[in-house]
Amino acid sequence: MQRSFAAAGILLLGAILFWFSLYSWSPFVITPTDAWNGLVHQGVAAGNMAYIVTLLRVPRAVCAALVGACLGLAGTLMQGITRNRMASPSLLGVTAGAALGLALFSTGLVVPPFAGGTLLMTCLGGALAWVTVFSLSRAWSPTTAQGRLVLAGMAVAALCVALTRLTVILVEVQAQSVLNWLAGSLANVNTAHVQLLWPCTLIGGLWALWCAPRLNLINLGDDTARSLGVSIGSLRLQVFIASLLLVGASVCVVGPIGFVGLIAPNIIRQFLGNDYCWLIPLSAALGAVIVLGADLLSRAMAFPAETSAGVVTALIGAPFFLFLARRAL
Repeated sequence: MQRSFAAAGILLLGAILFWFSLYSWSPFVITPTDAWNGLVHQGVAAGNMAYIVTLLRVPRAVCAALVGACLGLAGTLMQGITRNRMASPSLLGVTAGAALGLALFSTGLVVPPFAGGTLLMTCLGGALAWVTVFSLSRAWSPTTAQGRLVLAGMAVAALCVALTRLTVILVEVQAQSVLNWLAGSLANVNTAHVQLLWPCTLIGGLWALWCAPRLNLINLGDDTARSLGVSIGSLRLQVFIASLLLVGASVCVVGPIGFVGLIAPNIIRQFLGNDYCWLIPLSAALGAVIVLGADLLSRAMAFPAETSAGVVTALIGAPFFLFLARRAL
């Protein structure tokens, strides 16, 4: 019953934030009626403001929700497979690695010889960063200290950020567009980005739910999970691929937005326990709420100018990480 109420509350809050994001803090005067016409009637014969809602605000709100869901799912999977509550895409270097991959592609320094290069480069960059982190920390060993994984992740993330900045400096012509993207902003998203995000979110979410019962067994320990028929290596590979798809899609669309994958699963776990059959969908929903709220705050903080949602999540997530780290020590 408690879990059902929590799910209903998160969904209701998400719906409220989604609705407010359609007309709040806009340089144009958009009324709730315009927002309704733009959402329901796609702006047809409903005036210019409703058309703006259809063309700009609805894709932005949908992208915010999908990006938050992707990051919440990825963070939950990473925490489950590592049994480390501080694991997340940003702290394990996956987000920074994905950003480096896309920066190399966007500036033309690396050009894949086939289509789909944007998503491929984010996933490849994230994969290389993750493999490096796990190799440095020896994370697969049951005797490895949990803090070692986070320290290796932070070191690799710092290296990827430095290489990304070097890439921007080397290619000055496209530096401004890359810098805007690196801030983690939803200002320039459109329907094409929604078309990229929703299949990745759906596939990653279903894949995560499929892994959920085995992640519950992993929490009992590797030996116990093996005795109950779980293939640890296969599960790790599946979580690896699903997480890369989710993080790669979100970074590809809005750039690196940190700490969502850390905050959402830990809040849900604090109140509802460690059952991944509930933890995975509710973390996705709370992640969507966090990014929707961050996008609204990013517009309100310096209105009529905009900051980025990534700045807002960093301001919230950094103290949250310090709190978790203090409890873990």
